[in-house]
Amino acid sequence: MAVVGAATAGSEIARILAQRGALVAVFEQNPRPYGKIEDGLPRWHVKQRRDEYAEINSRLDHPNIAYVPLTALGRDLDFNELRTGWGLSGIVLAHGAWRDRPFPVEGADQFIDRGLVYQNKLIYWFNHYNEKAYVGPRYEITPGAIVVGGGLASIDVVKVLQIETTLRALAARGIAESMLRLEREGIEPVLAAHGLKWAELNVAPCQLYYRRRVLDMPLSDIPPDAPPKRAEAMRSARAKILDKAMRKFLFGFRELRAPTGLIVEDGMLAGVRFSATDVIEGQVRIVADAVESPRAKLTVSSIGSIPEPIPGIAQKGETYSYVDSKIGLLMDGPTAVFAAGNVLTGKGNIKDSLESGTEVGTRIAEAYLGLSEESVALAEGARHVATTTGEAIADALSTRAKLAPEAVQAIMRRIEERQRAVGYAGDYREWIAKVTPPDLE
Repeated sequence: MAVVGAATAGSEIARILAQRGALVAVFEQNPRPYGKIEDGLPRWHVKQRRDEYAEINSRLDHPNIAYVPLTALGRDLDFNELRTGWGLSGIVLAHGAWRDRPFPVEGADQFIDRGLVYQNKLIYWFNHYNEKAYVGPRYEITPGAIVVGGGLASIDVVKVLQIETTLRALAARGIAESMLRLEREGIEPVLAAHGLKWAELNVAPCQLYYRRRVLDMPLSDIPPDAPPKRAEAMRSARAKILDKAMRKFLFGFRELRAPTGLIVEDGMLAGVRFSATDVIEGQVRIVADAVESPRAKLTVSSIGSIPEPIPGIAQKGETYSYVDSKIGLLMDGPTAVFAAGNVLTGKGNIKDSLESGTEVGTRIAEAYLGLSEESVALAEGARHVATTTGEAIADALSTRAKLAPEAVQAIMRRIEERQRAVGYAGDYREWIAKVTPPDLE
């Protein structure tokens, strides 16, 4: 078996297949296998990140699992060759949803890193820029940034922006503060400890723009069978979550606003034109054009993530097309191809990554956003779904004939050849120690 993607879903499915007796090659695009736990979950989730690293390590360090790092599908590994040329029993795609949805204004992408930044790249930078060996993109966080979004991930973005601008304003006054303390206690209590008030910093807060109503924000899920009164109470809880976040991190919020135009100066994105909207029978409609034109040096698009298209896999809109969506079967044949995790759901925001398939209630949402003292196991829901998916895939493959020994040997030679090409000697724990930055937070 081949599993593409080694994080929460991929490592759990690989574990199940390995325990069933399969030999499993786990292909991971990065040196480390932690996916959105490392690169998409903001680094203030210190304990949750470390706990999940340990969980993933314990699953991948299995004698029946061959870890193959630095190998991305479509870049280093051709999907059609893997499916038709390797002779595998099956492939499970668990590589997540890393592609940001395009900013919904024509021509916007020509301003990427010229005033426009996408959420995934911003959080990756935030999580790694303190490392001495970091070589990725670098961003200047400027006050008064525009954020377009509305879900939990967009709250993460505004928290990053507000914390970063506050730290820099304090540093300009000769005050060294901690990102973790600002995230834990909130901006105003930390400023008060230094005898300061927010207004004295003279820092314009970032502004979050959302095309629907605050009551529609996907901050906590509402079960489809919830009675009307219960559903309305849960919508009201969303407004309370947002209010708590705004009071703790001091950002602004504008509902019923959709981006419809760009403000461009000297080849840079200098602002966004927003139209007024209304929600009519569940659909967003423009009701007044260009009602606001805020200007900012930085605009962050946080409107969701989707799976990367893969040549050879048919898509229907933003998601892959399935032969059997119940078990995530994409292709049948000598080498069956399945999808799991966010590849299967077609979603990739933080909530879907960490609690896929479970109801994310007010309590969990507030704990995730740092609005309560509660600590939650953020990957537990995703792992539960991966377990169910992995068992279903294992059952579906259990009736297939086992590969001949010479076929297995040929596959193992291919795996070992790729491992050697990336410098992986076969000892998982030794590799993780080698590629973990000493200053990783």
